[in-house]
Amino acid sequence: MKAEKQVKEQARAALKGNWTVVLAAAGVTFAAFMLAQVVISVLLIAFQDVDFNTGEVRDAESPAYLATAFGGVLLMLAGSPLLNGFFKTAANVAVKKDCQITDVFFYFRGAGRYFRTVLINLLLYLLFAFTFGVLNVSRYLEALFPDWFKDVSVLTPEGAAVIAAGVVSGLIGALMYMLFVHWPLMYYALHDDATIGKTVFGTLGFSFRHFGKTLRLALSFAGWLALCFFVVPAFYVLPYFSVSAVLSAKWLFALEPGGAA
Repeated sequence: MKAEKQVKEQARAALKGNWTVVLAAAGVTFAAFMLAQVVISVLLIAFQDVDFNTGEVRDAESPAYLATAFGGVLLMLAGSPLLNGFFKTAANVAVKKDCQITDVFFYFRGAGRYFRTVLINLLLYLLFAFTFGVLNVSRYLEALFPDWFKDVSVLTPEGAAVIAAGVVSGLIGALMYMLFVHWPLMYYALHDDATIGKTVFGTLGFSFRHFGKTLRLALSFAGWLALCFFVVPAFYVLPYFSVSAVLSAKWLFALEPGGAA
């Protein structure tokens, strides 16, 4: 039996009785980040830095816009431990076959844990942003041919090139997430007392060594993830995929010398 199939079977078994809790944790996380987005948008519109009808930025260099944008980044970063809490909820299902909705707030318990988590998330974001920024094909194409992006149509060669570049950039972004973000998040969910260095940088070699396994697990969910376009299947897929990812990480970390990455 393929490893991916075994992991998925174990995930379904572990989720019995826990499905709604994992889904609720995802809902809390999503609602918090959506609320942050609404607050940022309202402030930008209130300061007249963004056109209410078109969503266009009027002056990206105005002090009000820069202050609001910076405040928005800080707000998102401050709430980011909720994402870690969601993965902690999935980890508790994977390891203990039991979870509570309060697990989503796990990384808010104690100043030391909270600020360590925020710093981990900041470093992971910067690592992802740098690597993806260097490899972002769409950004290079826009810099060379800005006019192509003003009226995108698949019926024109320029429009087709823009769309193709966007697809390639999206795939590159997914690969960068798998390499530089996925495993640190999994490791921290399973080892919540891990140091910043161990979580962010100590897992890099592990990420590259097991990239193929990560990709195979993601591809085994390709059909399910495609169905999420219709929204409703996501209520089934999100807990299923999350617990499967943590379970895969649990077994792979256990196979490493010393029992961890």
